[in-house]
Amino acid sequence: MHRRWLLVGPLIILALAAWACGGDDNKTAATPTTSAATAAPTPAVTKASGRLILASTTSTQDSGLLDELVPMFEAEYGYDVQVVAVGSGAAIEQGARGDADVLLVHSPAAEKTMVADGNGIER
Repeated sequence: MHRRWLLVGPLIILALAAWACGGDDNKTAATPTTSAATAAPTPAVTKASGRLILASTTSTQDSGLLDELVPMFEAEYGYDVQVVAVGSGAAIEQGARGDADVLLVHSPAAEKTMVADGNGIER
């Protein structure tokens, strides 16, 4: 069980960081780019703010993992993360409707169906 969280934890952080570093149509200045050989932009470069809705499974919420990761993400990127803990199916439905920004689920078949239906692929 602990070994799985060692793999899932970094993926959660990467997913949240990737979303936070995404494009912003209202920016007035260009954001510096990085090459594969350089590190990702620092928080000083990524000045994001606002609310991010994370639809996650209840098992992830109950594990305490999000209690550790979310405050670190909020402090580093300036977002207020609202966690909605539901089952994978309900989280995927929320994402498909556009009611969640990030999904943390464990239903590969349902995830593939959501993407095949054209949901969650373009924001």
